[in-house]
Amino acid sequence: MPLNWKGKRVEADVIRVLSLGLGDIGLDMEAEAKKQLYPGHGVLTGTLRRSIHAASGDHNFAAEAEGQEQGGHAPEPSRQGDRLVIAVGSGLVYAMAVHQGHHSFEGYHYLTNALDIVRARALDHVKRRAGG
Repeated sequence: MPLNWKGKRVEADVIRVLSLGLGDIGLDMEAEAKKQLYPGHGVLTGTLRRSIHAASGDHNFAAEAEGQEQGGHAPEPSRQGDRLVIAVGSGLVYAMAVHQGHHSFEGYHYLTNALDIVRARALDHVKRRAGG
């Protein structure tokens, strides 16, 4: 009985499930990052919070139109070698200063805080997409 090799099909299925799971992880991180910003803690007008979004790993945040709502859409991960990559961020020129801080302001670290929160449930996103 000859071997019916299904390696390419299995690889494609795994990439599809991981891509969907990673997109969900990106949306979860986007939501958590937005929760980190609120009036008195990084929000004056809400523009920064609205601009935070998940995107493919090769997305050019700097090329975004200022003040446009960006979030709410699961990103399609980009492939970088054997890796699937997404990014979460904002294209606003002052976004990094609010995140990292400047001078005597320590920053709010809204992206890294979101990553720490979502990291604990990342596998659940992938498992759900895998049907388990």
